Amino acid sequence: MTYGEIKYFTPVNDVDNDRAHAIAESIREKGFVGAPILVCAASGILITGSHRLAALEEISEDLDVDDMEVAEDVQDIIDAWCEANDASIDDIDFSSLANVFAGTWVEQFKDEITEW
Repeated sequence: MTYGEIKYFTPVNDVDNDRAHAIAESIREKGFVGAPILVCAASGILITGSHRLAALEEISEDLDVDDMEVAEDVQDIIDAWCEANDASIDDIDFSSLANVFAGTWVEQFKDEITEW
């Protein structure tokens, strides 16, 4: 998914502006690399990436990033976890996502996802 598709999604945690600024500078220098921002498109929320989204917003002031591919929709994984655990998305501990994404394609990014 592109930044333009997710730029109005709800972040799951507070953003440290200094950290977001450092990420913005990194994106300016290297492009958007590493783990994608994980989202639930149907719910319009971020699962990870609050700082990266803020960084993209910062650089969107002077760079056209709306078409930049930055996110992956994990709604199906979230829905499956919720069903298997008789839970809702509100029951997910967003500070520890290993139990939700273990054994899925997302696990390849576990070393890059702070919340893992």
